[in-house]
Amino acid sequence: MTLFRKGAPFALSLLAAGAAQIAAATPPSSGAYVTDKQNTWVQDRVGDRIGTVNMIMCIIGSMRGDAMVNQGPYVALIDQGKCEGRGDSSKSTSTSAGASNATNYMSSVVESTQASVDDPLIIKAWLHDEQENGGSPQKMTIYAYVVATAGKSDTNPNGLFSMYFCGEPEGMPGTCMFKGSLKSDASGLSFYQEESNGGGGGGPSLTQLKLQSDPANDAGSGAISGSENGSAYSYLFAFDSANFRRKEDSNADVCFDRNKLNGHSSTWRYGTYNSDGSRLDIGNPGFPVKYVNGSDTYYGFWSFWGLWLPDSAMSEIALGHGSLTRRVGESDVAITPVQKGGKLWKLTRHDGTLDDFKNVSMMYWSPNAIGVIDANSTPAPANTSYELQWDGSQLNAIGYQQCDQNGCAPHALFTPVALDAAALSANHVMSLPIFFPSGGGNGGINVPTGHAFVGTDTVSYRTREVVDPGAADIGLNCVTMCPKTGSNLVSDVGSPPVATLASAPFKDSGAWGPSANSYTYTYHAGMLNDGTADADASVASKAGMGANQWGLNSGSMVADADLSSVKCDSNGVANPSGNFYCSSLIEQASTIYQWETGPNQWNKFFGAAGVTIDPPKVLTLNAVHTPGNTGGLNNIKGAQADNYNGNKVQLQFSGFGELQGIPGSCVSPDTNLPTQCGPSARWVPAFDMIDGTSVTDSTPSTFYVKYLERELRLGKVNCGTVSNTLTLTAASGLTLPTSALVDVNARTALGTEATPASTKPSVIDGIVQ
Repeated sequence: MTLFRKGAPFALSLLAAGAAQIAAATPPSSGAYVTDKQNTWVQDRVGDRIGTVNMIMCIIGSMRGDAMVNQGPYVALIDQGKCEGRGDSSKSTSTSAGASNATNYMSSVVESTQASVDDPLIIKAWLHDEQENGGSPQKMTIYAYVVATAGKSDTNPNGLFSMYFCGEPEGMPGTCMFKGSLKSDASGLSFYQEESNGGGGGGPSLTQLKLQSDPANDAGSGAISGSENGSAYSYLFAFDSANFRRKEDSNADVCFDRNKLNGHSSTWRYGTYNSDGSRLDIGNPGFPVKYVNGSDTYYGFWSFWGLWLPDSAMSEIALGHGSLTRRVGESDVAITPVQKGGKLWKLTRHDGTLDDFKNVSMMYWSPNAIGVIDANSTPAPANTSYELQWDGSQLNAIGYQQCDQNGCAPHALFTPVALDAAALSANHVMSLPIFFPSGGGNGGINVPTGHAFVGTDTVSYRTREVVDPGAADIGLNCVTMCPKTGSNLVSDVGSPPVATLASAPFKDSGAWGPSANSYTYTYHAGMLNDGTADADASVASKAGMGANQWGLNSGSMVADADLSSVKCDSNGVANPSGNFYCSSLIEQASTIYQWETGPNQWNKFFGAAGVTIDPPKVLTLNAVHTPGNTGGLNNIKGAQADNYNGNKVQLQFSGFGELQGIPGSCVSPDTNLPTQCGPSARWVPAFDMIDGTSVTDSTPSTFYVKYLERELRLGKVNCGTVSNTLTLTAASGLTLPTSALVDVNARTALGTEATPASTKPSVIDGIVQ
């Protein structure tokens, strides 16, 4: 009996009508490709206001209590990034491969029981979370208690259930920092949540929801009211078989079409399969780990991007405390961790063209301001990352990234700025180093001479591997973005002192043209050293990283043997005997190196002695979307899919369910329409791959994909075209639930945390192991 839909806002999951699936051309006809379940939910602004319950339901879905009934207590790992981070606009301008791909697992102990098919399904879950709070880790146990008496049906489209939750901070037994309840009965849905500090120390919050449903007529109405950080909000909404209407505070009504055919979807997770329908995997994927330190037990995950455990556990491991193990068969096998304050990436070049990357965002760090940010011609900032896109005829800067102690956010330029190849060449800029937020990869754009940018101009992209700290010393040479070292890089600032990254963390001026200087380093024993000290920003506090919230990355470097190949004259012309060095020539090298360091877990090297983890497998999608195509010729779909027709999309596959690299775009959460990325926008994948789409590797072998998790955004319509019987009158008369709805204490109902028979996770991010 499956009662819960992963990630689905229950209040909105019934708002879509009609069917919108496109038949796949040659999908496998057997195996997991056929049997793996697919989940779709409706995303709407109303659902954003019940974010905590949506997140919790996503987490509960990831535990797979429905698949583990009466199998005893078990461990489940849930990647919080997939339940919390969907729609985060900062992803559109990420400049760190680790930040783009690293996991953020929450560990839980789950027990799912059902005495008989006529008895309730009961799910008990003890979730262990840790969040940064004022620069210090705040541990919390979240208790979730679910009693479900009926699955979804025509009469009860959300099923019949009651869910209770409570978040208890460590050291405060019996205190619920946040608590609430969600109930579905014959009349509809009720939800109440209160939070003492708004989830981040910003003041209390309160959310109340009531949904009155009329399943027989495919209709209903609802109201949401609450406050967040002292600001009140309210929504009224109603729907019938054709449309959905909502009103925020005193704003004008907004209306949407419930027909799926007129909406747009975004897929957040794909399954990848072999031709026989079995799941594709890699030979040595990541693995779960257990860390025990005194009375504390933590569960984490070791991936290609590094070891993930809560920060408090990582700091103890750094001190050599506790024991770290992985599960091999039925035994816990000790792991000897190797840890360093940074990591050296070895990057191997592959070539494409601008047309291959049409409308794909590429981040370019510029020492100079590009364009203006408002009608007053206020210059955009210098020394920051700019978002570039090739639109088929011009290479435009369309936005920039701005970071502070609260993180990074994208901002739009007032008007796009077309980059001038002639002006760049005149300043001896021959290549633009770039980073692809969607795939977490580095690359470069060749700057042509004698003509403007054209679609056949070369764009390089690179596959990466981590250089082992035990490797022989490597002499490295840097021209641009060459990091300082020691106390010149990180020093104590303020009172009390905070370990702070230098405001100018690079030795060079940042110019991309010919440079009279190159800076030498040695990669020795896992660290980058300039002969006086290490380039180590891992000792900085996260709050002290300033504009480098994702971590500090060097420019491209070459080994000593290749130094002569990056020499040039003052005009940027290659000359092995020249007195200058050109970063553009470094970008042409088949192999380059990049140093990464910082306080985030993905900025540092964590290796396991004797354990191999394979890098992501590169898969290529030849995107096809031409309006009017019939017979299954298109393999991608979406409102902007035709912008990517002909692209060769490089996807990164790091294990089943983990397929990244689809370029992103942004939509307005108010209208669901495409918009420029910014702090108030939602970031979404720019297109969906149609079920049965083929992708290939370098051999070439062919694999097939289908969606596993997808959101649907309803299409906006003019409220004047909506039936005058769809009003908000009934919604305005609903009585919102009070704290009386929380009539069960989740902490008390769960009692003492259950002890699993095996510490090996039985479920990892929704996949039963």
